[in-house]
Amino acid sequence: MGNLNGDSTVTGVPAVAGAHKADGIGVHGTSSTGFGVRGDGEGPGAAVVGVNNSATPGNGGWFESAEGEGVRGWSKNPNHGGVVGVNTGGGNGGFFESAEGEGVRGWSKNPNHGAVVGVNTGGGASVYGLSENANSIVGESRGTGAGVVGVNNSATPGNGGWFESAEGEGVRGWSKNPNHGGVVGVNTGGGNGGFFESAEGEGVRGWSKNPNHGAVVGVNTGGGDAGNFQGNVYVTGNITVRGDLLLEGADYAEALSTTDAAVEAGLVVVLGADGEVHPCTSDYDTAVAGIVSGAGGVKPAIVLDRHDNSAHVALMGKVWCAADADMAPIRPGDLLTTSATSGHCRRVTEPERAFGAVIGKALTSLSSGQGYVRVLVSPR
Repeated sequence: MGNLNGDSTVTGVPAVAGAHKADGIGVHGTSSTGFGVRGDGEGPGAAVVGVNNSATPGNGGWFESAEGEGVRGWSKNPNHGGVVGVNTGGGNGGFFESAEGEGVRGWSKNPNHGAVVGVNTGGGASVYGLSENANSIVGESRGTGAGVVGVNNSATPGNGGWFESAEGEGVRGWSKNPNHGGVVGVNTGGGNGGFFESAEGEGVRGWSKNPNHGAVVGVNTGGGDAGNFQGNVYVTGNITVRGDLLLEGADYAEALSTTDAAVEAGLVVVLGADGEVHPCTSDYDTAVAGIVSGAGGVKPAIVLDRHDNSAHVALMGKVWCAADADMAPIRPGDLLTTSATSGHCRRVTEPERAFGAVIGKALTSLSSGQGYVRVLVSPR
């Protein structure tokens, strides 16, 4: 069979055209070593174009290879792809299917470009992966780079990555290196390295099976706090402190039962016949329990046996106490005891009566009348 050549100088009229009225091929090219069909274009148009105008779904082009690529596109222009698929009818720009291998495999030899890149300028997802059973998207790196990287460069706050699960973990990180975490969050803008929130469960739960490591560990190398808790902290086991225990309160108190509405912070209380505490009403009362902590805005550092219907009575430390100096002026260092003025202390002027009734030593003065003095609690 000889060569077939066609020339055309009319726009819209092909140089060579093949038409088949039945179910056969319009143009068929065969080559033992070269191209079966080759199109060369010297203008902005395509070298080869396949068009299917059937009313039923058909292919614009069909390419098949027994051993090599079914389709190989080659472009020498850095602004254009080797293969480009465009769909103006609302469908997929490209659809790739494999019975055994990858549906899509991207390969790049340039360290500044991704092997597969998805771009969406219409507000939707740039990459969407769907799997019935296995992982829908898998990123693997054999170097120092990340397997999967998400970057958000929006001027408004957005997420670098969003992961959601109906039943399992939203994010699961796995590391086989003992020096690296399974999940690590880093913030270089002054915000939180990690933020975790739960509507019903724990905000953060740490779980360790190693007896030598903590389930949750906080480390601060900048001189600040390793942990900060805003709210109550509940501990079911022991607490080990290797440094100093710094408490902002000024005393150490015990919760003693009372239903007496007259009991308030700063008053001297005594034990009543009912086993509850009440404001003192007599001088040198050996039933004295102590001073109710909390006056002057100074809260106790530790309260033992905290419970409802109780007063926090200072066992040691410094507290503010209601005092009556009409019997004798109070000076720093004076021993203090109960007074006949309800809930007030007074200076010890009869040491022989003070045994078992001393509540502490004055740290401040009160020359006369009633007021408050700071007391170093030392009951005996």
